[in-house]
Amino acid sequence: MAKKLLKSEPKNEDKTKNEEKSKKDKVPFLQRLKNFGVSYKAGLTAMQNCGAAFVWYSISLFVIMAVAALAVFLGINKGYERVLVPDVVGMNLVRAELILQEKELYPRLQMRYSDVPGQAGQIISQSPKKGSVVKAESRVTLVVSRGVVFDHVGNYVGTNLDAFKETLDALYAGAEIPSLTIANPIFKQDEAPVGTILEQDPPEGTPISQPIELKFIVSSGPTKQMVKIPDFTGKTVTEVLSAMSTTKLTFDFTQHIASGSEVPGTVVKQVNPGNKTEVGEYAHIQLEFAMPAITEVSDTEETPAQANQNGLNEAEATDASLVRDTTNYVHGVLSTRIAEYPYAVPVKLDVIPLEGSRYGLATFNHVGGDLTIPYAAPHGSVLVLSVIDREVERVSIQ
Repeated sequence: MAKKLLKSEPKNEDKTKNEEKSKKDKVPFLQRLKNFGVSYKAGLTAMQNCGAAFVWYSISLFVIMAVAALAVFLGINKGYERVLVPDVVGMNLVRAELILQEKELYPRLQMRYSDVPGQAGQIISQSPKKGSVVKAESRVTLVVSRGVVFDHVGNYVGTNLDAFKETLDALYAGAEIPSLTIANPIFKQDEAPVGTILEQDPPEGTPISQPIELKFIVSSGPTKQMVKIPDFTGKTVTEVLSAMSTTKLTFDFTQHIASGSEVPGTVVKQVNPGNKTEVGEYAHIQLEFAMPAITEVSDTEETPAQANQNGLNEAEATDASLVRDTTNYVHGVLSTRIAEYPYAVPVKLDVIPLEGSRYGLATFNHVGGDLTIPYAAPHGSVLVLSVIDREVERVSIQ
C-alpha cells in the first residue's frame, strides 16, 4: 500500500503545476497589459529618481567615444604633413626620384615615346603639377621618355610614299614637333609604280639630333600624266603666280606695253601646244602680259599700294587678305636660264623691298632650262631666285 502512495505523489505535483499554468493562461490580455504598464511606470519612476546619475553617465560615455575617435584619427594621420610638389620635368629619372624622396613623395612611372630627340630617360610631364600641395607619402605620376621612335634616318627608297606617310602619322599622332616630316615630293617619270620613292635626302643613317624634313623624288609612273590647261586670259600677275604653284605646266612669259582696251597687268594672249586643252606634265604654255608703262615715283611719295597696306609689308598684307593697289609697282618678266633637270624641281622667287621684310612672290616646280617669271614689286626691290633651296641669282628692280 505504501508503494502505491509513493508512486502517486509525482502525479499530484504535475497536476498542481498544470493547474497553475492553466490559471495563468486564463488571465485576460488587457489585465496583463495593465500589469505591464504598472511595471513600466515603476521603472520610469526609478529612472527619474536616478536622473542626474544617468545624465552624467551619458555625458561621460560621449566624451570617452569622442576622445577615442580623436585618438584613432590622429593615429591614422600621424606623419602625413603637407608638402609642396617639386618641379622635376626635364630631369633624368634618377635625380627626379631623389628629389621626390627628400619630400617624402613616391613616384609612379609611365613610359612614353618622346617627340624630341635626346630626351630618353628624362621626365616629360608630372602629375600633380609643380607647386601643388599634397600629403606626405603621396604618389606623383612621372611620364618618362623612351626616346624618339627613330634615332636615325632609315632607307625609304623603294617604299610607297602614301604608305610611309601613314606610318609617320601613326607614330607621331598628337606630337607637337615630330622628329621626321616630309617635304612636298618631286615627281619623276620612271618605270617604278606611281608613288614609289626613288631617291631621298638626307641619306640613310643620318642621326636624328633635331627634327628633320625628308625630301623625296617619287615616281610618277612610266608615262606622263595628262594635265588640263586652264584659261589664263584676263588673269593678273598675282593670279597667274598662284596658279603656277599648283599646276604642273611650264610657262613661257612675254610682255608688251598695254595699249587700247588692254588691261595693264593682265594676260592678253595664251598659246597652247597644238591648240590642245590637255597636255602632258610640264608641257610649255605661252602667256603674254600687257604691262603698264613705267611710272616714276619719288622716294618720299607714298604709293597707293603703301597706303592700302596699312603699314604692313607685302607678306603681311597678303596674309591679311588686304586688297593692294599695285598700279605704281614695277611690272615685268624676269628672264634667265637655270640648269636642266630630269624632273621638275622646286623654284622660288623672293622679294626684298627697300623697307620691310623679305617675302615670297612665287613658288613652283620647273624642269630647268629657259625660265621666265612675271612680277609686280615695289621700286628699288631686289628679286632673289632660288632653285632647290639654293640661291642662284639676284636682280635689282629700278
